[in-house]
Parts: sequence; C-alpha cells; structure tokens
Amino acid sequence: MKIAILSDIHEDISMLEKAFKSIKSKGFDLLICLGDITGFAREFYDHKPDANACIDLIREEADIVIAGNHDLFNSQRLPSYYNEKNIPDNWYTLSIEQRKKIANNTLWLYEEEVIPIISEKNMSFLKGLKEFEVVATDKYNILFSHFIKPDMSGIGKWFPYKISELKEHFAFMEECDAKLAFSGHAHPSGVNIAGKLFWSAPRYEPFSIKTNYRIVFCPPVTGGRKSGTYLLYDNDSYEITPCLIG
Repeated sequence: MKIAILSDIHEDISMLEKAFKSIKSKGFDLLICLGDITGFAREFYDHKPDANACIDLIREEADIVIAGNHDLFNSQRLPSYYNEKNIPDNWYTLSIEQRKKIANNTLWLYEEEVIPIISEKNMSFLKGLKEFEVVATDKYNILFSHFIKPDMSGIGKWFPYKISELKEHFAFMEECDAKLAFSGHAHPSGVNIAGKLFWSAPRYEPFSIKTNYRIVFCPPVTGGRKSGTYLLYDNDSYEITPCLIG
C-alpha cells in the first residue's frame, strides 16, 4: 500500500494543487492530510491565501483528514484535552487580554492570523475533523496526528527538543498498537525521524525506515518562501520518499 501524506497547507492553494498533480502522477492507495489546512499570517507567508479552495480540495480528495491547531482556531473548537491545559469552556468569547492572562505565553493565540471567510459546508467539515487516526495495515498499525502527545493538535507553544519529550507519544503508540507514527506541525525543512533512543537529522532523499516504534515528523506543503514537500510511504518496501513541490 502506498500512502500519500500532506501536512500544513496554510491556505496555499497554489502549492496544494501542484502537490495533488504530483501525487496523482505517482499513484497512491490512501491520501492523508495531517491538518492546518487553514492558518495564514503575512509575517510568515507571501502566497495568496484561499482557505475555501484548500478545504474544498482536501475534502474532495483526501481519505483521512486530521485537525491542526489552526483548523481548531478557525472553526472555534477546543481540543478534547482542553481541561488539561486549563482552558475555560468560553475561551473563544474571551477578549485577547483575558486569553493572554490565562495562556501565560503557553498557548498559541493567533494574533497575527488573517481570519478567513469559510463557507458553511467547509466550516462543518472543519468542526468534524478528528484529532488523530489509527490506520490498520496488513503489517502493523500507523498513528497519524497533527502533533504529538500530550498536545495532539498542537495548541501549545512548545516543540520537543529531547527524546525524553517524546516518551508520552511512544506510550500512546503502544496503547494503539502502532509501530509507526506520522505528525506535522513543526515545519521541518526535511523529514525528521525519532526512535526511543535516537533523533535523526533532516532527510531529503528516499530512505527505508524500520517500523520498531518510529515517529516521522513531516515537512509542510507550503514552503513559506521556499519549496513545499509531501511524503509518499510504501507500506510494502518501508520506503519514505520526500517529494518537493514546484
């Protein structure tokens, strides 16, 4: 089985259309989007944003779609674990000053975000997205999420820098009987692989992966001011191919 994996589109319809054209030319059996279809800030991106066009395309073409933190924000949703982050039920009705006080610089507040106008159909789609998905293959289960435990949707202002910070995600993989996991959110320049005892440098060429509890951190579809990337994973050969878009 060949799995195409997209992550972190950030309303970049130009890159997304190019990605789909490339994916279809290479062939795939399952197409998965790891979230952040929405979320645009001029500070980070210079493309012309089109949230509805991106959601339309993902909704029509992807087999599995996961919610990213920007998708939650733009659909006014809280993640299932919001109580653990001390977020009140009325979070989206609070003023920015009130949210800043509660967040204490630990949560993304999206102050620079350009709020998109999203159609009713697409808003309903965003509101229904899952926080993670476990896909059963004929060999093993694979866990797909926007980010990692304890923050699967990536609402917190943190990124792991030590293997010890991945311990909870590995434990969740074991709970799901998943020996391989893919996540986005961090926007690495290449593909980063983490095991229980190592963390690789970014990879840019095709490579084979051992499926003994590995986390794959995926690069974004939108390149910001560089080329974007999507991944192809061959479940039979265990090969991951980073595919540049452009």
